[in-house]
Amino acid sequence: MTSGAEKPARNRNPSKLMTSILLPSWEKVAEGRMRGARPEAFGRAPLIRRCAAPSPTRGEGGNHARSPLLATKHRRERGRTKHPLHRLGLCLILAAGCGAPEATKTSAPSPAAPALRAAVAEGEGWPRRVTDSVGRSITLEKAATRVVSLAPSNTEILFAIDAGDAVVGVTTVDDYPPEAKSRASVGGMSAQAMNLETMVALKPDLVLATAGVQGPAIAPLERLGMTVVALDAERPADVAANIRAVGRLVGREAKADEVAAAFEARLEAVRARVAARTGPRPKVLYLLYDDPLMTVGPATFLGRMVDEAGGVNAFADVAQNYPTPSDEEVVIRRPEVVLATFGLMSGGDRTEEQNRRRLLNRPGWKDVPAIRDARIHALDEDLTTRAGPRLVDGLEAMERALAPSP
Repeated sequence: MTSGAEKPARNRNPSKLMTSILLPSWEKVAEGRMRGARPEAFGRAPLIRRCAAPSPTRGEGGNHARSPLLATKHRRERGRTKHPLHRLGLCLILAAGCGAPEATKTSAPSPAAPALRAAVAEGEGWPRRVTDSVGRSITLEKAATRVVSLAPSNTEILFAIDAGDAVVGVTTVDDYPPEAKSRASVGGMSAQAMNLETMVALKPDLVLATAGVQGPAIAPLERLGMTVVALDAERPADVAANIRAVGRLVGREAKADEVAAAFEARLEAVRARVAARTGPRPKVLYLLYDDPLMTVGPATFLGRMVDEAGGVNAFADVAQNYPTPSDEEVVIRRPEVVLATFGLMSGGDRTEEQNRRRLLNRPGWKDVPAIRDARIHALDEDLTTRAGPRLVDGLEAMERALAPSP
């Protein structure tokens, strides 16, 4: 299997390579891209007034992006971290860097990183070529039988298309299906947290990554002789395309087409129900955190999810992907519905009802329509931030929450 360039022998020392190539590359890219770059959906998002490089103790992951968004899993993995930046991470899925949300602005955004896209696999026979989510062309000589997955969304896709037997390694945050936890751990999702010795020892013939989090690590992994394909999504429809692409990489085309078609049918059903509604769409505050307040902009994956589910983003006019508004801004915008990822807000320390009461009693919010009418809906962050087959479950939950009262 090749990715267009000749690969070195596999006997390179992975520890030495990590020190000389991987970590410096990650740190250099992180330092340069943290200023003004666009954080894609489910990924590392700016939570404070300045940006910091990703924590080496987290698995920044959904996504994707996990968000993206793996609070309770990270607490079990490494113990609780106090700063919310470490909790947000990715399920997923999809962060290129973090912006600078010094204020909620409506001006034009800074030049963005190239848009991600769904992966596309071409050809029916072998060898087979795939164009991944960052536009890289990779050729596989035969169906992959030893796959390392570096994101929960990718792992869920593999198991959903009956390719779980091909999965030999996953990250510490891959917890669905439960069988995934029985696979060898290759460490966290970030470049610093990967265990390259384990990855090399597993001898994968395919590594499924997410460019939003692991982009800087792709070239170093290839220098270790690994074939790497990046899977990311900009919108729900991209998930079905990624499912089909993975199916063609592991020789599970028929099952992948079945799973993707079911995903698309449910997505279209949501769109049809939303289109059939009468009256104005509700104004939605999608709340990632309440301390500090953090919501989503229109260009994020979650922002597009709000639109697909039948809502209007209360912060649809802002330039930032992850605004950190003041309480006064929320009161002025008068959201009618609050969608909240309570698991992220408290790191799993508070119950859903405790988090709900916390918002209902927030000082100054009593006249906000969503608070006045008690329209606060908890969402499972795994279902709304992992760009895998279960994403449509999260979309349907959002649609139900935004449906007009009977």
